[in-house]
Amino acid sequence: MGMGMGGMRFTIDGREYDPDRTDHTVRIGTVEEWTLVNDSMMDHSMHLHVWPMQPLAAHGPTEEPSRQDVVTVPARSRVTVRVAFDDHPGRTVYHCHILDHEDNGMMGVIEAR
Repeated sequence: MGMGMGGMRFTIDGREYDPDRTDHTVRIGTVEEWTLVNDSMMDHSMHLHVWPMQPLAAHGPTEEPSRQDVVTVPARSRVTVRVAFDDHPGRTVYHCHILDHEDNGMMGVIEAR
């Protein structure tokens, strides 16, 4: 995750949003673990359309597993989430839920096949 404003950029994986680019491709029926890394000095609330995320503790599921629509990744930290890509083929987006960040490029496209 990058930063923006005042010469900084809002990015995901070092790239600003491009609606014509597919940033990640996943297979329907799979479960993946993603580590969301925030190297910036700001918190970012990440939102994955269609599929909820299950935040994980350092070594596995939390004591009370929950599926969340938005997961906050604090500044200078990382959060691992588990995502079940169980349905909904096609293209959708994931982005920072802080609208200024999203509007300035902190969004990506995911395609499920």
